[in-house]
Amino acid sequence: MKFSHVLYNETPSFKVLLTNCRDKPNVVCYCYERPVLLRRLEEKETTPCCNKVYICRFCHDKEETHVVNRKEVTELICVLCDTRQPVQATCKNCHCRFGKYTCLECNLFDDEDKNQYHCDGCGICRVGGRDRFFHCAKCNMCLPVQLQNGHTCVENVSHANCPVCLEDIHTSRIPCHIPNCGHLLHRTCFEELLHSGHYACPTCQVSLLDMTDLWKFLDMEVSSTPMPEEYKDYKVDILCKDCHEESTVKFHIVGLKCLNCGSYNTCRVKGSPSPADPDTLD
Repeated sequence: MKFSHVLYNETPSFKVLLTNCRDKPNVVCYCYERPVLLRRLEEKETTPCCNKVYICRFCHDKEETHVVNRKEVTELICVLCDTRQPVQATCKNCHCRFGKYTCLECNLFDDEDKNQYHCDGCGICRVGGRDRFFHCAKCNMCLPVQLQNGHTCVENVSHANCPVCLEDIHTSRIPCHIPNCGHLLHRTCFEELLHSGHYACPTCQVSLLDMTDLWKFLDMEVSSTPMPEEYKDYKVDILCKDCHEESTVKFHIVGLKCLNCGSYNTCRVKGSPSPADPDTLD
């Protein structure tokens, strides 16, 4: 099968224009910049792959109903000379280099400099520079060095799906947000949560941000909103979702403030019937 040749400006970096395995012309891949096609040989797996040719695994996954295991890719095709060959860093025929960054463990070829490095702990390549990250064995992921002695460890946290979109985090190309509670979510999902007015972690309900300014605003709202006479001395027991302490506070319609940390991120756990309930009124 012949593939469309690539037009480029005599530079090693270019966007690849080619025909994919379904003979759809003019398919542009913007996932990576490199002159190579990947092919995974059909194997006797539980979900056998399609034995087709794609420019990259992301293009494959968009077209097919299954996900390719990139570490099982055994062959590639140079789009400059159409030579099929075992996975390697340079073409055995025309000797072009498939990527400025090449990882033969992940079968990753990229012409764009992203400070890539392979992390043995994660088992995949990361971007951003090895000197700027460290691998946390308990979290089982690479974290910024500034969090090395100050993050909340959650075992295998990156192998859990994003609690918002339910998509993978560990191998996602979308940066993740690391809140104080340690439960990861995609940065885009985090921003969507804030835009929708949700400021608590979807997993544990701890506040995702420093909410000090909002708590001060609610303090003013409480002081300027007197409760009806029958509610002035009404008290309820609450649980704070930020410090996880219980306390007994005066009921207020604006919010229930934790006596331990001052947070309004609380919920009522128990208490006597409301004084306004018919059964409690004379």
